[in-house]
Amino acid sequence: MLNHKTAVITGASSGIGRAIATRLAAQGVHVFITGRSREQLEEVKSQIELAGGQATCSAFDLRDTGRLQDFIRQTRTQTGHLDIMVNNAGLHIHGNIVDTKVEDWRDMIDVNIVALLAGSQAAVQAMRLNEGGASGHIINISSGNAYEPGRDFYSATKHMVNAIGQALTRELAQEPIQITTILPGAVATNFGRNLEPEAVVQLTRGLGMEVEYKQGDHLPEELIARISGAMGQTFLSGDDIARAVVYALQQPQNVVVRELYLTAPNVYLGKDFSM
Repeated sequence: MLNHKTAVITGASSGIGRAIATRLAAQGVHVFITGRSREQLEEVKSQIELAGGQATCSAFDLRDTGRLQDFIRQTRTQTGHLDIMVNNAGLHIHGNIVDTKVEDWRDMIDVNIVALLAGSQAAVQAMRLNEGGASGHIINISSGNAYEPGRDFYSATKHMVNAIGQALTRELAQEPIQITTILPGAVATNFGRNLEPEAVVQLTRGLGMEVEYKQGDHLPEELIARISGAMGQTFLSGDDIARAVVYALQQPQNVVVRELYLTAPNVYLGKDFSM
């Protein structure tokens, strides 16, 4: 069903985005991936190609929305069609609203909201030009935190991601371009690098590990693997989200998954810890 389709995936250099790119490529999708780290993107591209898939990568900061929209337009020009847009990239700077900086709010707005809007706009415009007529599917990766918009500023931005998905659904109601919003709960990925150092120390000690860490550091892959293995009933994996993306994309034409909320078994709505 997905073979020979094309997809643009943001934030694909690691974590959830990398898992989505890898799984879609395994389904026969030519994935066009972007992120900030060229080295990591090339690693993802090589992994996909070694498995027999197709991948094209470009490294840039999503806050350069003109660059993002050009990348999306070039994807359709190169292949003749854009079928899937996955707005996955996100930024979470932890802290109460009264304690965080104005610059932090702006950065989260630029990445979590403005880049998503710019990506969605360019994707819709490209999908309308597809050979054979308008068609496509936009998937926005939100967060379980969106259900608790009072938790911190990040959760407020994700609440807006949900609202954008609903608005696009109404705008495109007469066109065969579908919108899905996926809301993951706690996921063991490097997105947690913005956790408070005390939280990381507590978590690693609970797993019998000692890690030197300052806020913003990338967590060791060994730690992420240990979290996934030891706390699989509390944390989702990136591939869990990737499988949800495939599920949404593989529905028959008369079925659209509008929102999909995912948590591990030991987490319940309103009390989860979303990274």
